[in-house]
Amino acid sequence: MELASTKEFPDSSFPTAFVGGTGVDQEVTRKVIKVLQAANDWRAAHPEEAITEAAALLRLDEAKVKADAANVQVMSTSDLVAKTKDGTVATWLNSLSDFFVSTGQLKSRPDPATYYTGDLYTEAYTK
Repeated sequence: MELASTKEFPDSSFPTAFVGGTGVDQEVTRKVIKVLQAANDWRAAHPEEAITEAAALLRLDEAKVKADAANVQVMSTSDLVAKTKDGTVATWLNSLSDFFVSTGQLKSRPDPATYYTGDLYTEAYTK
């Protein structure tokens, strides 16, 4: 039984995140982001192969990985950059924060600009 899918929440998203330290050299951060963007785009372009590779790497039943993957919409880096620029990502993050406030995990909703470095993500894509 499927409980929920990101496809059922077009105005929200449950993002996967990369967390970096504030003391990390900006050039190193940009290079890491570029690698993650390339991996993301490969995954978006090769969904079946990505499932097979993930199942093998994690030593999981491929059918279970495929069932889990069916609940996720993988977007290309160009789409994520566009959604960062137009404010969609900030809207998603606000929605997610509102959820965590409603469950008591957060006291208040933080401004996405205080923790999402969309400028670095966008810059890495354009260089």
